[in-house]
Amino acid sequence: MKTRTKTGLLTGLLVVVWSTCRAGLYSESFSPNTTIPEGNMTGLTFAETVSDLPAGSFVTGLMVTLDVSGGYNGEFVISLQAPNGASMSLLNRPGVTGGDPYGYGGSGLNLTLSDAAVSPIQSTPETAGAVVTGPYQAAGSLAALSGSPANGPWTLYFADVGTGAGSPTLNSFSLEITAVPEPVNVALGVFAAAGLLLQGGRACRQRCRK
Repeated sequence: MKTRTKTGLLTGLLVVVWSTCRAGLYSESFSPNTTIPEGNMTGLTFAETVSDLPAGSFVTGLMVTLDVSGGYNGEFVISLQAPNGASMSLLNRPGVTGGDPYGYGGSGLNLTLSDAAVSPIQSTPETAGAVVTGPYQAAGSLAALSGSPANGPWTLYFADVGTGAGSPTLNSFSLEITAVPEPVNVALGVFAAAGLLLQGGRACRQRCRK
């Protein structure tokens, strides 16, 4: 009986630790529906606050979805900044090379950017006349934002640096955040579970003496 009780308490401790440490996947969507000024390096910034993730969570993985209509894709410069100020490039005039100063000639994007994707958005040939869709690697590594707080202001920067093709519209963007509790919260969960284990052990010994 005594051995089974300890085993049950130990199992409970492991369950608490596992549930405290495991990562969660959270989706945050925003719909600016805003026109980006053409030929303006200043561009626009869209600061959106994430506040519904567990307190103290930090980022361990990230995917970004962009829905853009109009404009000239080879003129887009887009970046993302995390709540701690870390930033990375999502698009930087995709398709532009030493032999092609104009880049993608299409109009509009509806794509997901992920480090796990196979094709890089910057250099994968586009399909003429089609909206750019599908999963791509971003211009930079989204892993650069790992470790940042998950809750707080996320800021998207979007500039259309060329002229003559009309202004694009940022219809929406979304963040798929993989997050885990901060280490301090994990440690507190472990200590709390350990305390329960010790209390349970003492109670068991007292009952056994009786």
